[in-house]
Amino acid sequence: MAEARSRKISILIFLFALFILLSVFTGSWIVKMYKEQTSFSEKKTLKTVECGRYYYTIKSESVIYENGTLYFEIENTLGSDIASIGIESMNDRKEVLLGLGQGMSLPVSVPIDVAGWVMVYPTGCEGINFRNLSFEPRT
Repeated sequence: MAEARSRKISILIFLFALFILLSVFTGSWIVKMYKEQTSFSEKKTLKTVECGRYYYTIKSESVIYENGTLYFEIENTLGSDIASIGIESMNDRKEVLLGLGQGMSLPVSVPIDVAGWVMVYPTGCEGINFRNLSFEPRT
């Protein structure tokens, strides 16, 4: 009888230790996931807020791609000054210094290899605050 009782106590101690071990493992995993998600969210949120300061338009009638050069007119309608823009196509990526203040409009010409699509964005805002340009290529 004493042997059965000590066996039960041993099993209970073992199961309790296993429960504690699993609890610690699960708790540390939850804390790790929480920290990863909050740091990712903070980075994305800050970048989105920062890029939300730029309000600009690109006049579709001004977009021309001719002899390997892309021409368009960009206007800073409202918001922060745009110091530079990134222009990205499937084959190439360029950065153009502008210094475009609020209410200003500038013509832009960039020699770039275009195949399929072109994306224009304030530098650092790719994927957040961008414009896709569509045009008929001229040779």
